[in-house]
Amino acid sequence: MASEAKPVAVDAGLVYACLTHVPLPIPFPDFVKPIYLGESQGPGRLNLRDLAPEWEPHHPTLGSTAGAFALKNYLRAQRPDATRVGICQYRKFVSRKRISGVRDPKYRVMDVVPKAMLEGSRFAEALAPGDTPFLVSAPLKFTRLPWHRRGYLKEYERDHHVEDLLRFSAEAVAQGLLGEREVQAFFREDVLLPGGLEFGVYPAPFWLASIEAIENVVRACVARYPLKREGYQARAWSFCAERLGSFLLLRRLRADVAGAGPGSGIEWVSRRRWARRYGGQMNLIVESGAHRGYRGGV
Repeated sequence: MASEAKPVAVDAGLVYACLTHVPLPIPFPDFVKPIYLGESQGPGRLNLRDLAPEWEPHHPTLGSTAGAFALKNYLRAQRPDATRVGICQYRKFVSRKRISGVRDPKYRVMDVVPKAMLEGSRFAEALAPGDTPFLVSAPLKFTRLPWHRRGYLKEYERDHHVEDLLRFSAEAVAQGLLGEREVQAFFREDVLLPGGLEFGVYPAPFWLASIEAIENVVRACVARYPLKREGYQARAWSFCAERLGSFLLLRRLRADVAGAGPGSGIEWVSRRRWARRYGGQMNLIVESGAHRGYRGGV
């Protein structure tokens, strides 16, 4: 028998959005606002085409990044009182604690969670971030040996078209989002926070300023470099935005746990310190029973 759903209280200053281009696989808590992309848009909904019309034509090549820009516009126009911003996707979300304890074999920092484990109020309880200012996925570290560091640049070169990240980084420097002396640190950064600024919970002022700055970089790259990539590689600027968002977030978290404040220029603080304070668990919703021997994709 399904458990009865009970209201879960969240801070009134928290605005939590779910970015989706398909019908939601399960009912989401009342405090989560879906933002619809692509063919899922419709009357009476928070739609990409209404919130960020300039990005609606680019959804096929930007994916959820376009939804993040739409959320930014929604907050600016309708929720200037927001103190925190939460973002999840239609099948992925970050919880404070592990739920299923079953790793996705294709993505080691993510657990697979069957729908049955999220019935009643359990999904709302898992999504509610408490009073933490940040809640992010457990970090993905590319290599374990410091002298064999792969870093963002080498990792991107392995899986994508490296010239895209180089162009994106150059534009970020030109706009002052990355300092000239930070470029090498950005290319060598060996820790990735999945989703960057598009997946987790963040203080509203930090998130708004950061996502708007990333939007400006994406806008310039879209205008200057009209890419023609096929399939998975079509979302080049979204992949770049994830890495830059992760770097900006790491810079803030490391400075925060060091007590130096944002913008202090600190490039490294023990990963365990900020991960213990702000790290949660990335989850993928799957059909009930699919977690046994799961071999699905992300």
